[in-house]
Amino acid sequence: MPAAPHARPAPRRPGTPALDSMLLGRFAAVLVGIVAAAAGAAWLLDAQAAPAVATAVRLLGLVAAIGWTFHAVSALLGEGQNVAVGPASRAAILTFVLAGGSGLAELAAWRLPLPLGVFLQVAAAAAPGILLWRAFKAAPQHRWLATAVGGLAGTAFLLWFLMRHGLSAGAITIGAAVAIAAGFLAGLTALRAILSGPGWAAVARTVVDEAIRMRAALVLLIVLVLSLPILPLLLDSGERLEYRVQFLLTWALGTTTLLLGLLNVFLGCGSLCGDIDSSRIHMTLTKPLGRPEYLLGKWGGLVAVNALLVAVAGIGIYSFTQLLALSPASSEGDRLAVEEQVLAARQSVRPTHPGGDAYAKEIEKVIDEFEKDLPDAFKKDRQGTRQRIREQYYGKWHTITPDKVSEYLFTGLAQAKKVSPVVHLRIRPYGDGTGLDRADVRFAMWVNGRPYPYRDGEHVPYTLAGQTTHTIEIPTVAIDDKGTLRLTIENKNLVLPGATRPTTISIVPGKGLEILEPVGSFGQNYLKCLFVIWLKLAMIAAVAVASSTFLGFPMAVLLSLMVFLSAFGSGFVGDSLELYTGMDDATATVKDMAQLRYASFYDFLKQGEYWEAFKVIMAIFGELFVKVIPSFDRYDTVTAVATGMNIQPWSVFECILRVGIVAPVALGLLAWFCFEQRDLVRSNT
Repeated sequence: MPAAPHARPAPRRPGTPALDSMLLGRFAAVLVGIVAAAAGAAWLLDAQAAPAVATAVRLLGLVAAIGWTFHAVSALLGEGQNVAVGPASRAAILTFVLAGGSGLAELAAWRLPLPLGVFLQVAAAAAPGILLWRAFKAAPQHRWLATAVGGLAGTAFLLWFLMRHGLSAGAITIGAAVAIAAGFLAGLTALRAILSGPGWAAVARTVVDEAIRMRAALVLLIVLVLSLPILPLLLDSGERLEYRVQFLLTWALGTTTLLLGLLNVFLGCGSLCGDIDSSRIHMTLTKPLGRPEYLLGKWGGLVAVNALLVAVAGIGIYSFTQLLALSPASSEGDRLAVEEQVLAARQSVRPTHPGGDAYAKEIEKVIDEFEKDLPDAFKKDRQGTRQRIREQYYGKWHTITPDKVSEYLFTGLAQAKKVSPVVHLRIRPYGDGTGLDRADVRFAMWVNGRPYPYRDGEHVPYTLAGQTTHTIEIPTVAIDDKGTLRLTIENKNLVLPGATRPTTISIVPGKGLEILEPVGSFGQNYLKCLFVIWLKLAMIAAVAVASSTFLGFPMAVLLSLMVFLSAFGSGFVGDSLELYTGMDDATATVKDMAQLRYASFYDFLKQGEYWEAFKVIMAIFGELFVKVIPSFDRYDTVTAVATGMNIQPWSVFECILRVGIVAPVALGLLAWFCFEQRDLVRSNT
């Protein structure tokens, strides 16, 4: 029996070689050689005091590198089936268009108004991407990659043009926007590769694809990509650098959280509701895929997209922050404030009374005597009454009268003494009885028994604006070996006209007087902030998926937005409800508030004030709605990062438990129950 002939490999179509590692390595090696040769020659010319020739060599090297890249793209990815132009010819055409257009833009910038040159350079930069998009029409699997290479090459020429003509702000903005967009698209490709399996991963992959196909999601992504690079341009260069960095961190992270939250609402609701309305869900669920696994895939896809966007935006914001921090500061103190109070991670140390346990026992003894003499005052709420008396004594200890010196003991500062030259005392004093807002207060201070500050042989008192938070640097050498710092404050206020004695100084207990000590780095703190933001978005994604299991798209979006806004503004919503009804008692228990609501509702009905009675009912439902939703204000990591305060690990763990685990699991069970009961044959609309 004759032997079977050997099978021959399928012939390669001319101009479309296979994408293999050897060919890719060859193209990469040549590209590295071009770049190295141009950089080396330019360096030698600079050393020989020939900067003009060195610039020309760099330009020629850039043109050669981009031309070779175009050739590699055409050769590696294929030319498309309807175009007979070879890789070398296409590379030459694209390079000529880009380099020629850039040359015309340069001539226009020299001889004509600069905006015309910028316009020509933008047109030249866009040309390679447009031409490659058309050339690869017959090869859709490589179309986006080829277009991205052409766009990046054109962007390189555009950025160099803008930098040479003094438009560095525009160059940084455009470069940052392109980098963020490129990072996002590259991340989407990586996510699609990771989620390449069957089951819930396949459903998650469809959500990743919808992130750039859905119009509402695409608009929010474009706004995010453009807003981050533009935001630094809106800062007032005449403002203190400390405030500019804080503003950038606050608004950039806050804007990112807001836009991504809206993206989760529209993408999550649109993805599930769209599958039901278009009947695509029937094809999906006919496979060996259950409804719970389908819902998990939808939520998992949103979580994956959130992780990508938080990472890309986080890298961009961090880069902008570090770049802004290098800007000129208004003073040396301003520079130190940025480094030690903003780009830092500090924790608060509150004072204790020098009397220690003896002071606490003395207060308890006084409270016991009050309870013995006035038992009726303690009957209704014994523990609450005792706590209020403690707070009154605590506030009295924070009140500095003209004839009194107050002492405050800060402990546990041994580590700060080792790692930092200074700690920061944050104080917010009030001048009682002045009748003036922000009236100045004057006091002298001692640190561990030594006058501070002591300049030129004189103890200098502080004069600070009242009702304003001030930060005072205290050298860590003043802290004793046990890590203890004893702060003594004496009232030095002047006697106001018509008064007989100086004004009393009051300090609000808590944040009104605290020591801030460094405990970590800004980078670690920033990563914790991004992680908490991602957890919050994961919960919003669960809300969007759960609401879409029993509502149509418009109502699901409305409900998700209500939850989203309530979670992010729970404190504001609660205050608004109290203002709306006119009923609030900060010390009341749940039972007291329930009785108050019932009595108010009954009185309004009895008096015929039905609108006021309706407001009470609405307030009850509103308060229940707010109570059920986890408060994101409790985990305000953005403010902590912007003010250089350390995000406590216990706060992150609590957020993981409540926002990242309990809330999504509860919402997932609700979604599972509703989805199992739903008739998917009927459309939402």
